[in-house]
Amino acid sequence: MEARIYKTKRLRNGKRVTARYNRARVKLTGDNKVRDISLGVSDKQVAQQKLNKLIQELEHESAGLIPAKAEREAAQSPLLDLVSEYVNELTVLGRSGDHLRHVDKRLRRLVRECGWTRLADVTPASFQMWRKEQAHKAPKTLNEYLATLSAFWTWLRKQSRVSVNPFELVERTDTRGKERVQRRALSDKEVVELLKVAGKNQLAYMLPLYAGLRRNEVKTLRWSNLVLGESGGLLRIHAAVNKNRKEQALPLHHELAKALQQQKPADSKMDDLVVANGVPKMKEFRQDLAKAGIPFLDERGHRMDYHALRTTFITRLSTMKVHPRLAMELARHSDMRLTMKTYTDAGQLPLREVMDGLPGFGERADSRIDSRNLGPTGQTVSPSVPDIGAMKTKNSPVTTGESHRDTQLVTTSHEKSKWRREGDSNPRYGF
Repeated sequence: MEARIYKTKRLRNGKRVTARYNRARVKLTGDNKVRDISLGVSDKQVAQQKLNKLIQELEHESAGLIPAKAEREAAQSPLLDLVSEYVNELTVLGRSGDHLRHVDKRLRRLVRECGWTRLADVTPASFQMWRKEQAHKAPKTLNEYLATLSAFWTWLRKQSRVSVNPFELVERTDTRGKERVQRRALSDKEVVELLKVAGKNQLAYMLPLYAGLRRNEVKTLRWSNLVLGESGGLLRIHAAVNKNRKEQALPLHHELAKALQQQKPADSKMDDLVVANGVPKMKEFRQDLAKAGIPFLDERGHRMDYHALRTTFITRLSTMKVHPRLAMELARHSDMRLTMKTYTDAGQLPLREVMDGLPGFGERADSRIDSRNLGPTGQTVSPSVPDIGAMKTKNSPVTTGESHRDTQLVTTSHEKSKWRREGDSNPRYGF
């Protein structure tokens, strides 16, 4: 180990000036890193005492007896200050306003209701106890709280303020069969009726129905994002708006492209919003549903809200037998299960048509053709294969000795398969 105390010196106005405070350079045994640390005192004896204490802490950290200094300081930091710092970091990274609001709200609620003050107070057990008391919250909501907390701890780990993320091991709540909000897809007839009564909201409905856009994507869509042509067009979705944070370009359906061309104002600018009236809120949307004769809840209790228009788009991809990988790309999902399960309304799948078109086992058995009955109907009957007698092998050098016995085995196998030539049933399989 190497350790020494020194004071920096530099030239000022042609004179060599010595710094007031002592510093220390430390290199632990087996460590290639040289630490240069300000001791903050001018007295050399006091500086030596501080250096001895510092060396002891560094050796304990290296041996794993105590956490690193950054972790010890973070453990005593006010938790809400760290939350604010985390939200500010997400803001710099360009996260959406809705995401920032949800993250800040969830973390502050956990701090308040779990009684956490400092980072050291936070434990997986205290979170699980809080989660157990939240009977009024949906399992999906509780999983979102867990995901937010785990993401916060991952950020702390990247900042070297914690060494592990204990929430990675906390199991998610099972949501199967417990979804409180389940969306359904509109039928083709219902879509036609809704667009008939949509009026000024027609484009706001067509964009999720024909392109699968989300509410915020419709709200922020500008004419500069569109390339319109006679037979269709192209839709560009920027990474800042796209939920998967990817720049994507998707083809436009020809009916949507035609409607966009017809409703584009002559004096519009490229930076103008496409849906100038904005996306209708729930009250207005439900009024349009009532005009079209579409119930808000169906007999299964599944609801029809604005986001369900995107569900309709993705469900139609399945009913039209679009390849799942293509459907996932058009839906802009990163997980096939999200496309095939969450955003596909099984109630709209043509299960009856598939079942009616599936042949029965009895029909399949009756339709089998017996080659022995083909003669009277005019079909040509293949002549039976004549029995092959014993082969003369007297003058053949390859069939003598051991090779001759092999030939007899082959002949025997032909005898065993004689039922195939004569049309007899196979006693093993019964046909």
